[in-house]
Amino acid sequence: MQNIALLRLQINNLVTQARHDIFTLSNQDDPSIKQQILQRLWETMSSIHFLSELLANQAMTTLSFPPTQQQSPVDLRNTIQQQIPPITPSRNQTSQQSNQRTFSIEELSNYDGKNGRAAYVAVDDIVYDVTNNRAWAAASHFGLTAGKEYSGEFASCHAGQQSILDSLPVVGRVG
Repeated sequence: MQNIALLRLQINNLVTQARHDIFTLSNQDDPSIKQQILQRLWETMSSIHFLSELLANQAMTTLSFPPTQQQSPVDLRNTIQQQIPPITPSRNQTSQQSNQRTFSIEELSNYDGKNGRAAYVAVDDIVYDVTNNRAWAAASHFGLTAGKEYSGEFASCHAGQQSILDSLPVVGRVG
């Protein structure tokens, strides 16, 4: 229960920050400051999404009862799963991966999103196009820059969130 309380507190703090940023944005005329506020809002929303997923997972494990207590005619875990729709639809990417390019790590580094170039990142040897992804605005995401392989970073920050990768176009493999 302590984890749930901490997650709720973090979400509430982020919502408060987002409300402040929205108010500030509505009174701001400087385009460069507006852009900074919009980027911070995007990052805040991404954090809220991540924490809400953690909260949902925590709630589902909390609602798992020992077999002796599961005498209720309604299985609460199924009820919760039906009420929480997936955030992004999964796509079958195996058909998209045929006839796709194989990148070396050196070639991947050329796709850094700078000077009009596309922005690509690799996770688990699959290369994704993040050029038009808002979370990768300016070809960076929470200090990570495009053109690199981020399997470890993705696993540590987005464990169990395959839907994030499923929403990105696959452009090849690292090999």
